[in-house]
Amino acid sequence: MIRTQMYLEEQIHKDLTVLAKQEKKSMADVTREILKEGIKKRKATDSSGKQVLQKLLNMRVTGGPPDLSLNHDSYLYGGKKEHE
Repeated sequence: MIRTQMYLEEQIHKDLTVLAKQEKKSMADVTREILKEGIKKRKATDSSGKQVLQKLLNMRVTGGPPDLSLNHDSYLYGGKKEHE
């Protein structure tokens, strides 16, 4: 283990103290458990966009302008088409 120090808001410190007493554990043990749970939860969150891309694929959209890949800026932002 690595020893570290940090500043806590007063209410968080009070809550940790109460939890430690209720669970008959040290404040350090309770804090480590809470941190482990929080880190695990954050790691499980998919921020890669994979789920969004999968939903787009599931829509099975077809059609559209045949020159969309060449003139996508024109379709998105307006203006003159680069390739006619």
